[in-house]
Formats: sequence, structure tokens, C-alpha cells
Amino acid sequence: MFSIPSEFLSVQVLICVIPSAFICVMMGCYLGYAFAKDRIPKEVEQERKKTVEALQGMLRSTEQLSEDVTHHNDELRSVEVKVGAIDNDDDLLAVQSALLEKISAVVESNRRMEDDLVVTRYQLESQAQELDETRVEARTDSLSGLNNRKSFDESIKFAVSQFNRKDVPFALLLADIDHFKRINDTHGHQSGDQVVGHLGKLFQDLCRSQDHVSRYGGDEFAILLLGASCEQARNAAGRIRNAIESANFDVGSDQGRVAVTVSMGMAFACKGDSVDSVFERADKALYKSKSGGRNQIHIWNNVPAEPVDAVACS
Repeated sequence: MFSIPSEFLSVQVLICVIPSAFICVMMGCYLGYAFAKDRIPKEVEQERKKTVEALQGMLRSTEQLSEDVTHHNDELRSVEVKVGAIDNDDDLLAVQSALLEKISAVVESNRRMEDDLVVTRYQLESQAQELDETRVEARTDSLSGLNNRKSFDESIKFAVSQFNRKDVPFALLLADIDHFKRINDTHGHQSGDQVVGHLGKLFQDLCRSQDHVSRYGGDEFAILLLGASCEQARNAAGRIRNAIESANFDVGSDQGRVAVTVSMGMAFACKGDSVDSVFERADKALYKSKSGGRNQIHIWNNVPAEPVDAVACS
């Protein structure tokens, strides 16, 4: 009985798998570009062109593979006709030889396609890395080194959604540099910028990797304590305030160093919260800290039905 060699079955698998892998790569690249283009329209255009060129190269390789496979399939079908007419060993050997020759040609076509895929995947991964670096740069505040306002807006929307859908707790901590205008007026705006930079580094050192720390405005910072319990959030706020109060920052002026304090307001997520409602409570608590003498932390405890006055954090 005439049997088809196992190599032929392997080739059929490759023919199915390689186009599927190509489609997945294309979808991933398209989604990555779509995600980035709204955020960095100027920087991403050049990267998009490079990615398109890489995809065009992959398409050409796929088209060539398709042509090769179509051609080889036509020849294999002609061999199949001959198989039905086999009546002696000489005919069998001839058909086997022809079949193995065609299979070898298909394997060689697939090998070329695999080589092209390796090269193209490397190019696409490089482009994806560059796109990601550009995206990170677009979401980073250059002065403080922290996330910027745009990044914060995205993160708090996600945090509120996670809380409302899956009860993942979080606290929003707003911080405002006390008497920042006085620092600028006394030591100069460059010194004020240095204070912002020092505080950014300090916030990063004091917060956990899962927390989202942002520079919200000129002298305002926002920290999302993600997954933190009430006690953990209170302790974190107290630790941050104490560390800042104890630090003296080098501002490069004649005075050399300057002491800085911050006023802070915190709010915990509540059922039915929106981004605006969480932020409003944290902002009220921050105002309480500033109007109460600064260098303080207040927490605005609130549930929709029973608003409660702000309380100082111990």
C-alpha cells in the first residue's frame, strides 16, 4: 500500500501555522499603533512608516509562499492521478521520487518564509520597543520624572473602574508644596524647579512599585495608592509627610539648601464613586490641611448617604 511520507504532513502544518502567526503579528502591531497614535501623533508617524515597511516585506514573503504552495499543490495533484494508475513497482518508484521532489520544494519554500519571519519579527519588536519608549516619554513629566497629568487621568479612571467592578481598594492622596511661591520669589524659579525634581525622586523612593505617582500641576502631586487598605494608606501618607519635613533640598542657590513641607489630602474609594467624586473629596481634605496651618494630612471620609467632616490623620 502506498503511504504519504511524514514530511508531507509536517509541511501541511507549517503552511497552516505560518500564515496564522503572520496574522497575529499584524494584529498586534496594528493594536499597538492604534493605542499609541492618539497619545503621540507626531513622534509615532515615523515609527508607523517603518512598521508598515516591515509588514509589507512580510506580505511579499507570504504571497511568494502562497504562489509556491499553489504551484506545488498543482503538481502534487498530478502525481495523485498517477498514483491511481500504478500497476508495477517501477511506476511506484517513479511516483515516490516525484512526490519527494515536490515535498522538498515545499519545505524549501517554508524555510525561506521562516527566515523572513525571523527577520521581520525582529524588526517589528524593535519598532514596538521604540514606540513604547516614545509613549513612556509622552506620559512622563520631564521636571519631576514622575507620571504626568495625562497619565494620572488614565490611571484614576482605571482605579475607579476596578473598584466598582471588582472591589479593588485604592486611596487618592493629593499633595501641595507649602509656600511654593515664596521659594520661587526668594531663591528663583530655577530653585523651585529643583525642589520639584527632588520631591519627585523622594515620592518615587517612598511609594510602592504598584502605586501611581504623578505631578498633577505646578506644585501639586497626586498619588494613587492602589490596592492599599485604609491603614496602609494612612501609614503611607504619614511616612511621606514626615520624610519630606525631615529633608533639606539642595537648590544650588547662595543659601545652598531649603526646607520644604507639603500639605496633603486623602480620600478612599467608596461604592458608586466616579473620578470626580473621589477627587473632590481628596481636594476638600487638601484644602482643610492648607487652611489649618499647612504641613498636615487630612482624610475626607465620605459615603454617598452620610458625608462626614474631614479628620486629621494621626
